[in-house]
Amino acid sequence: MKYAKYIKEAVFIAVIITLSVRIVDNVRTIRQMKISLEQTRDNLYQTNQVIAEMQKQIYEPTFAFKQDTR
Repeated sequence: MKYAKYIKEAVFIAVIITLSVRIVDNVRTIRQMKISLEQTRDNLYQTNQVIAEMQKQIYEPTFAFKQDTR
C-alpha cells in the first residue's frame, strides 16, 4: 500500500514538472510571437510609407502637368 501511495505522488510530481516546463515553453513562444508581430507591424508601416511616397512622386508631376494644360 505504501508503494502505491509513493507511486501516485511520484506521478503527480512528474505531471506537475511536465506541465511547468510546457508552460515556460509556451510563455517563451508567446514572447517571440509578440516580438515578431511588432517587427511585422514596423515593416508594414515602413512599406506603407514607401508606397505613399512613391505614389506622391508619381501623381504630383501628373497633377502639375494637368494644371499647366488649362
